[in-house]
Amino acid sequence: MSADSASAPLIVVNANAKRGGRRIAAELAKRLPEMRVALTRSVDELDALLREQPRETPVFAAGGDGTAISLVNALDRAWPKPERLPPIGILPLGTGNAWARVSGVSVLGDAVARLAGHRGSLPTRAFSLARCEGQLTHFCGSGWDAEVLDAYRRQLEHAHGPMKRVAKSVGGYLIAVFRDTVPRSLIDGLPTVTVESLDGEVWVPEPNGRVRRLEGIAPGQVIYEGPAAVAGAATCPEFGYRFRAYPFAERLLNFLHVRVYGANSAIGALSIPRLWVGEAKLPHMNDWLMKRVRFTFDRPVAFQSAGDAWGLRQTSTIEADDRLVVVVDWRQVDRL
Repeated sequence: MSADSASAPLIVVNANAKRGGRRIAAELAKRLPEMRVALTRSVDELDALLREQPRETPVFAAGGDGTAISLVNALDRAWPKPERLPPIGILPLGTGNAWARVSGVSVLGDAVARLAGHRGSLPTRAFSLARCEGQLTHFCGSGWDAEVLDAYRRQLEHAHGPMKRVAKSVGGYLIAVFRDTVPRSLIDGLPTVTVESLDGEVWVPEPNGRVRRLEGIAPGQVIYEGPAAVAGAATCPEFGYRFRAYPFAERLLNFLHVRVYGANSAIGALSIPRLWVGEAKLPHMNDWLMKRVRFTFDRPVAFQSAGDAWGLRQTSTIEADDRLVVVVDWRQVDRL
């Protein structure tokens, strides 16, 4: 298959990427000659490129979670409903690479090697998506998680030399937790959040792997009001670095895993090992599966989506989108 063919799988590389967009594009084009590699410099350029893409042809995002979600939103604009989105693949180039890990790959070289040796159609799996403020995402939320990500990003920006490597590791993430987020939240105290189910359909995940519907929940009913170190929703179980922040995110297709953690930061910091592996039976942990949720805080709090800071929000509405995205299942690529 020629790389010039419009039906060839497309790899989109951000020309402005910090990790050398042009260099990565050249390397990918050399190692994957049967695929098209396109450098994009702007959202408009990406949108124009995708409008010419055949719907059944896979599109790969070379980057992290933010890059992958940007691609999904561009496809959403290029293929408005009821059209099905083209399948996507994620080539991990980011820091945490949550979505890439969940889809079965964590290292760029591994993904490229599998693609180079693969013949035939690519195996895929379906993922649910969330929509918040008109944007598709796979996790978003307010509170401690957003503050940690913001502190982590500032830490990366100011790190130099050997400390840059440390800052980009799990250790850097934990430094952001203990040096910035925990002290700040102990001083400020936890905000109070009101959680409403906007359509009345609420399920509770159970330890046996099943889910139980809460009966008698009316649309707009408050299902929680109390302290919130974290209040968010996700369709992807990981935050990156194998941190299973939303372990029930794939329990029901087209549903959100909504989670509120109400412990103070000192208790939360001590619980990090259990939180990291997705242990659900923790004090102050509240989990639901919903299609539409609204969080209202008693003060503005930091908000993030797909690992990108969105500033402060006092209220946010998140819903499970009725659109699924089909993602390359890397666990199966090298088994065919």
